[in-house]
Amino acid sequence: MFTQTHRPGIAAITLCTAIFISAVAASPARAAPDPGCPAFGWSEGLGQYLSPTAAFPTEDTKNLNAPDCVFHQWSWEAFVWATALVNGPGGNKVPRFMTLPTPDMFLAPGTPRPPAVLRLGARSRVVRGESGYSEGAGSIVEADGNMMVSQNGYPVYASVHMNPSYFATARQNLIIDGGYQKGDPNRFFNVGAAVFKATWLRLDPGQQAPAGAYVTQAEVPVLATSVQPGSVTIAPVPNKFVKVPVALVGLHVVGYTVNHPEFLWGTFEHQLNTPASADNTFDPSAGTSDPKSYTFYKGGTPYSQVNNAASPPQLALNAATQKLSPATNAVLENATGGENHPNGADNIKVINQQAKGSVGNFPAPQSQFGSYTLVGTVWMQPGAFNLQSDQTTATGSITLANTTAETFFQVPKNSPPSAIQNCFTCHNATSYSFQPPPPTKLPARLIAISHVLAHGTAYAVPNSISGQTLLGGRPRAKQ
Repeated sequence: MFTQTHRPGIAAITLCTAIFISAVAASPARAAPDPGCPAFGWSEGLGQYLSPTAAFPTEDTKNLNAPDCVFHQWSWEAFVWATALVNGPGGNKVPRFMTLPTPDMFLAPGTPRPPAVLRLGARSRVVRGESGYSEGAGSIVEADGNMMVSQNGYPVYASVHMNPSYFATARQNLIIDGGYQKGDPNRFFNVGAAVFKATWLRLDPGQQAPAGAYVTQAEVPVLATSVQPGSVTIAPVPNKFVKVPVALVGLHVVGYTVNHPEFLWGTFEHQLNTPASADNTFDPSAGTSDPKSYTFYKGGTPYSQVNNAASPPQLALNAATQKLSPATNAVLENATGGENHPNGADNIKVINQQAKGSVGNFPAPQSQFGSYTLVGTVWMQPGAFNLQSDQTTATGSITLANTTAETFFQVPKNSPPSAIQNCFTCHNATSYSFQPPPPTKLPARLIAISHVLAHGTAYAVPNSISGQTLLGGRPRAKQ
């Protein structure tokens, strides 16, 4: 999750048995919380995080033996804190996370000031100092370099937002100005640091957003196809934007809580995004499909045709409409991220039932955020985070993924620990030492768990998607 660099060669191969459920279809009668979990009524306290002055939650994990449900409840607290409607830079009420600093503000002087209008997909496709570089706050590709294309033909956009504590520490440790290389190797984030990654669906004029989804205006880049001998690339045109309506379809919540410097990593999706398979059951070879259509899934599509990445020359961009084809059909392969504690999946279902009910009863329009569902949370045991820890050290939702951010990075059934994929696969101390293209492998550091430190450098995934052409360099993509 939240990755801008990935280990090469990791493939999402799924070999499982199909049992599918809707993204939020768990029946209250079937979900039973673990006896160690707090009783019903916990979610009534979520309203305290709506205050404009509310502190980001950090205290849930003081108990070294805290049960798994506490971590999932924290994710909901962090989600409500992040989505609390507060006064935005333009004078309108916006989710709190939209008022926070973004990576394009790292190199600007003074105190960061978010713009009045959200800007998406603007991150440069080239590194700082090279021709064509321009700073921006978002991306059109996912962390593995692939692009998710929505059913209406637009790419899914992403943006990253940091609270002041996280931003200040990251700013001191950027690779581009030597902060990472020359700084104190023991420098790290503080308790309360938090970062959020949002994913957005661009809407056609007059198109209805998914029911209950938060909608705002955003500037998105104009895309263009460029052809070089042997290759074709789809990328933003520098400094050329259009203002369009976008709907929030996913949100990662990541925070440093007491005893957990590895951060807690939770992810939320809009409840109508995709079908979802029960953990460890997804089987693309079984001929399974879902008759119902979702935001990112066309009803009846065989599961053998979902979560498949396409790159040029297979992708085609219509420059006039700014739409791409083919669209991506997606399925959430593990409905609760492979939660590995006793009754873990049911704990998440019960917590979702409680929280969604409480948030849905907030005064409108705050109540719309009850339309989002926690997939799961992943973390490490206290004291487990070190220079060698990775995804195999994780606990909780150990195969956590979001269909709008890790569409193509989901995991096989019954994967051995070495093959498990989750946030810590890429977010670890070796983030800047395990892969090309940079010629220099930077030293392992705990703070490398943050990928925003790569802003403006070759360690970040380029904000474009490229592929090899055929037929003597003539692209097969429609121009």
